[in-house]
Amino acid sequence: MNLTWIKQHGKKAQGRREFIGYLESNEKLSPKRAILANCYQCTGYYTDGRIDCEITECPFHPHMPYRKDKTKAKRVLSKRQKESIRKLVSFRPGTRKSTSGKK
Repeated sequence: MNLTWIKQHGKKAQGRREFIGYLESNEKLSPKRAILANCYQCTGYYTDGRIDCEITECPFHPHMPYRKDKTKAKRVLSKRQKESIRKLVSFRPGTRKSTSGKK
């Protein structure tokens, strides 16, 4: 597809501006903008970015905000990490107990 066709017939959706900007000036895109532009191009210039393309082989698929299998893994801390966090919290203002007995 050429640029004029995309401007005339491509759906105004996420990634459109980024993709056209890249084609016109070969501008360097941030990682997020590059993903949006690639998804727009990959789906034939029509996706609005709010549905899952369901192409799990795509390296950008895990970064899609609307994918169906979106699950967050719960972070598991080791005993050492928990102890470090506990120590850091004790140094925050307002959390330290006064040991001198004076106010």
